[in-house]
Amino acid sequence: MRNLFLYIIRRNAGILCALLFVFVSFSLKAQIFQTQRYEKKHKGSDEYYHLISLKETGLALLRERDKYEGNKRLWEITILDTALHEKKSVEYYIEERFPMVGYEVAPQRLYMLYRTGENSRNSFRLIEIDTDNGVEISRHEIKPEVDFKITHFIKVGLSVALGGYVSDEPAILLYHLNDKNIKVVPGFFQKDNQLVDLRANQNQTFNTVLIDRISRAEQKVVFKTFDESGKLLLDDVVAIDNNHSLQANISSTLQREELMVFGTWGDRQGKQSSGFFSLPVDPFSDQKIKYFHLGSLEHFLDYLNPKKAQRIKENTKNDVEAGKKPSYAAYVMPYKIEEHKDGYLLLAEVYNPVNNSNPYYSTPFGNSYNTNPFYYYNPFWPAYFPGMRTYRPYYFNNNNVKNSNEVKTLSSVVLAFDGKGDLIWDQSIKLDDIEKPSLEQVADYYYDGSALSLVYKKESELKFKSVNFSDGSVSEAVEKIKLNDPLDEIRSEKESEGGLMHWVNNTFFIWGYQTIRNQSNKDDRVRDVFYINKVVVR
Repeated sequence: MRNLFLYIIRRNAGILCALLFVFVSFSLKAQIFQTQRYEKKHKGSDEYYHLISLKETGLALLRERDKYEGNKRLWEITILDTALHEKKSVEYYIEERFPMVGYEVAPQRLYMLYRTGENSRNSFRLIEIDTDNGVEISRHEIKPEVDFKITHFIKVGLSVALGGYVSDEPAILLYHLNDKNIKVVPGFFQKDNQLVDLRANQNQTFNTVLIDRISRAEQKVVFKTFDESGKLLLDDVVAIDNNHSLQANISSTLQREELMVFGTWGDRQGKQSSGFFSLPVDPFSDQKIKYFHLGSLEHFLDYLNPKKAQRIKENTKNDVEAGKKPSYAAYVMPYKIEEHKDGYLLLAEVYNPVNNSNPYYSTPFGNSYNTNPFYYYNPFWPAYFPGMRTYRPYYFNNNNVKNSNEVKTLSSVVLAFDGKGDLIWDQSIKLDDIEKPSLEQVADYYYDGSALSLVYKKESELKFKSVNFSDGSVSEAVEKIKLNDPLDEIRSEKESEGGLMHWVNNTFFIWGYQTIRNQSNKDDRVRDVFYINKVVVR
């Protein structure tokens, strides 16, 4: 019997190995699981929720309520833990005419920034929330002595920094939370300069990036790092090639030792992007900006027809070899940088404006500031400066009625760079005609060092793509949004509301608004709900 068993094993060794390879390969592919669901009834008169990630401690759900005290309106913050259980609820009143323009997240804290001034003078109210105990701690009245239009808002140490413009000149204001003093950071107020990034580092310092266009022939990137008191620590100026114009800029935050700036570039007179760039920050050496053409990337063009993509790649290669500038360009918005042990990851998305009203030329400050003195971005509109966390209902001049689709997002791309800013690889996921009322991030990703998972939500479906770098395999999947009750069925979902974001580690959260029918409940057979599902990649 033993000899017979060994004989069978030898005769079928090849088949067994093949089956084992298939099993191991299948088990190595990333998969997605919807592990928890939060659901709340939503009436047609209710305001939509704005979701804020509190990272390892949970989520905050922010919305206005139809409840008033005189001229003040009630705001509500519901705090969920990572299992999507309600922990705390915070309510506070603020004047109805005061729009919310941004928020910041810090350990155990949430800072809500409202604009309180009229068009001729902008002042602000900052509300500090304790997210652990669910209480409002303090309110701060920030009243600059200048006509200040905000574009950026961050918290650094014991201060908050407001970036913006005074008479078309960039300015940084520091407000100390304990002393309640306002300080103007020196070294700005330069005409023909554009503030393109304001970002807090991990060590209670912050970075600013400006584009100096005083000389049209010799434009420059000006990078500065300050401590939380506004003291200058680092200053680096880098020339921009005459044939390039830098657009969106995102600086790293010192999770690694190097400081880097990433973003997009294009023609000086154009609104579309011709490629990405990386810039190592080093004031002690003569570093150069590294430019990468869209048509030279391996997977950036995957959302196009394969023949068209191949033609663009060939034309780009020929133009570069001939010393010409490639002609291909697209609307591209970078959203975030992730720093890890091997380098950097940059997430960006390709989009098209659906109608003639370009989203870059709207502004939360009304028509009086609806001008664009620069080539690409309106400096008085914070919605499209990566890193400025804005409250979406106010993208449309305080009109919370969204009845038109302004932007179609076509593709999401992740680019990997090493510590010197050299491009290692790029991967992308084609999006299924995602139309939104405003330009906003649609997809997100998780990278564990060996595999990249790209995920996005399309109505009531979750779409997923995984790239395994060890063997080059690619897997894709589509899942229905999971419901709590097996007898529930989705009748409809609001297409323009909801989305997906990476949460922490290998988790995401998706949210939206559904009409659900239950097949057994006769008393409450159809209900409208707001929901959040927790998604885990394994």
